[in-house]
Amino acid sequence: MHKVSVSVPAVATNVGPGYDALGLALNLRNVIEMNLTSDDQLAVSLSGEGKGVLPENFYNPVMTAAIALFQELEQAPAGLNVACNNHIPLDIGLSSRVTMIVGGLMGANTLLGTPFRREELIHIANKLTRQPEAVVTAMRGGLGICATCPEGIFYRAVEVLPLRVVVALPDLPNYEPRLRDDLPAMVPMADAVHNVGHTALVIEALRTGDFNLLQQALDDRLHEPYRQMHIPGYAGVVESAKEAGAIAVTLCGAGPAMMAFASFNHQQIESAIQASFRKAGVEAKTWALGVDGQGVVISVVQ
Repeated sequence: MHKVSVSVPAVATNVGPGYDALGLALNLRNVIEMNLTSDDQLAVSLSGEGKGVLPENFYNPVMTAAIALFQELEQAPAGLNVACNNHIPLDIGLSSRVTMIVGGLMGANTLLGTPFRREELIHIANKLTRQPEAVVTAMRGGLGICATCPEGIFYRAVEVLPLRVVVALPDLPNYEPRLRDDLPAMVPMADAVHNVGHTALVIEALRTGDFNLLQQALDDRLHEPYRQMHIPGYAGVVESAKEAGAIAVTLCGAGPAMMAFASFNHQQIESAIQASFRKAGVEAKTWALGVDGQGVVISVVQ
């Protein structure tokens, strides 16, 4: 039977001031294998992150996405087998659920002979997730820039110079600020203007590799001030990371994962972040990750 493997990168959204507009693809991936079967079964198996949390049935995000694509075409295979090997932790700010939706769409589309172009799949994925910046970045890699318009969304993917970041995940099982209601419905005009200018400069800094500019530009007033207060030791972690060589530190999405930009000393930055969180009574897991420039990678297994 025809079988495909789809690898999708993690996406850190917002990237400081780029609230709901920017996403940065990171080389930590969920891998999904899909194959058509001759029976009438829809089977899902899952290993790695999300095991025991995500459903291994019709309601799994990968299967939901695949079925949505079949419905768009008004056709479906007799049976489908899905195996998910997840390396991206759930609900920490790295868009794991979005990557599964993207992987399900791309895998199903490939199995059916690629009736949809990637641009069309981006719009389908946006309808399913309502997180266009994460979808665009997962699909295209690099730095994704996204905005809405009456017709839907429009976007660009910007190539980023080779760069490694440190991602830190504090162990905060009761972390709550993941929903929009943790943020104010209205913000001062000065804060909105601040974020517009800083977002434009973050894009330029990442595009050109200008770390001095990034250090100044990576500053947010719309969401991080309201979320960092729920992360014990946040200010100390930022200070420790910078003392170890980090250029700037920001939340990944709504958190609680944090991302430190650095051109060197990544291992020392990891150690400093872990030690600082430990002083606050929190254990933290860290990764040093490259920025991903590929986006979705599809391999035909057989």
